[in-house]
Amino acid sequence: MVGVLCSWLVVLVAVAVLIGWGIGSQLLTTVVPGLVAMNPLTAVCFIFSAAAHLIWRKGTAGARLWLPVALASVVGFCGLTRLAGYMLNWDLPIDRLSFASQLDQGSGLPKRMAPNTAFNFCLLGLAVATMAFRRVRLAQFLALGAAFTAFIALIGYAYSVTSLVRVAAFIPMALHTAILFLLMAGAILCATPEAGPVAAITSGSPGGRVIRHMLPTLVVAPPVLGWLRLQGELAGLYGTSFGVAVTVGAMVAMGLGLTWATARAVDLGEAERRRAEAITLRLAHFDNLTGLPNRTLFEDRLRQGLVRAQRAKSKVALLFLDLDGFKQLNDTLGHEAGDQALKEVARRLQAALRTEDTAARLGGDEFTVVLEQIKSLEDAQAVARRILSLLNAPYLIAGVRAELSASVGVSFYPDDGLLPAELLQRADLAMFRAKRAGKNQIAFHDPSLS
Repeated sequence: MVGVLCSWLVVLVAVAVLIGWGIGSQLLTTVVPGLVAMNPLTAVCFIFSAAAHLIWRKGTAGARLWLPVALASVVGFCGLTRLAGYMLNWDLPIDRLSFASQLDQGSGLPKRMAPNTAFNFCLLGLAVATMAFRRVRLAQFLALGAAFTAFIALIGYAYSVTSLVRVAAFIPMALHTAILFLLMAGAILCATPEAGPVAAITSGSPGGRVIRHMLPTLVVAPPVLGWLRLQGELAGLYGTSFGVAVTVGAMVAMGLGLTWATARAVDLGEAERRRAEAITLRLAHFDNLTGLPNRTLFEDRLRQGLVRAQRAKSKVALLFLDLDGFKQLNDTLGHEAGDQALKEVARRLQAALRTEDTAARLGGDEFTVVLEQIKSLEDAQAVARRILSLLNAPYLIAGVRAELSASVGVSFYPDDGLLPAELLQRADLAMFRAKRAGKNQIAFHDPSLS
């Protein structure tokens, strides 16, 4: 949208310049009385450049691509021809094909297209043409080159430095010509916001924040400060030494402010990165519904528990739980009620355990518990009974009283296996025996049934 607006502004100003040449209005051709006028060919090249950009933005492919490329080629040809005329000392009439009588009036420098203007049209025409062929980075590089030349000319106008506005003794670039070059460069850069400088500026990354903080300070502030200092000296408000001191002080203050803003942007980016990493880690290791460890984290903690048990020569109990009646509750009250029930089961499960124990959700209505530092079968049985007691308490789901229980299978390290997979498989088998025994039961692994 910004690129389209820039292109239309270029068209409007260029058309106004042509109207100014037609009616003899110096205000329209020069903007500021006494400054050099924009050549009619320059206005036409701006119209062609903007038109090529607008047509390309609407989407062109295949045979329809010829129109923006043709318009851009005309712009580049005009700039190259005028530039060759300067270099080879040819007085080519290409920029005098229209309004020749008005161009020949007056004295002083001939009203031709300026050399820096011709050079910029070479860059601009090539940029629009390469953009049409999706050579985005090359087009942006060429547009930035044209913008830099125009920016130097604007600095020359602001500081009344003629050598920055013109090339040698030739006619200078017009003030509004420099402004339109900046607008066209902006239109080309904004045409592909997903790549290049615009992508970096609009990025939410720390680098994008730093660029957004630095650009106004580095591009706008120094020229403004310098211009204010110069105007104060010309008006006799202070001398050169005072102007230099004030400018240096202001630059130091801006540098400190920029440093603080940059550091803050980097800190914010780092904080966002850490939050993103924490979220990613949680999604990778915790169940999204209940907040309990998922299978990946459960298996890791089980392996770590077995290593500690091996070193301490202690036991580890693995409990495998499957809810009784959950399918009926889910089918009767709906999936949202089932999710609420699972959350409540997870809360009660955690309330029944010690801090060193681990409860996890494997999926569906299956849960596991790792009990470390278990001395005997009775210790694990006591924890399992406490769990069943808590899970048997009535549930209030969506305003409806519901009943749930669980079947629990138990295996021990090292009695029933040395590997996590062995313990999990045998606790699962024991859980199925508890189901077959009437549900809401606790069953221990029986080696004779393996």
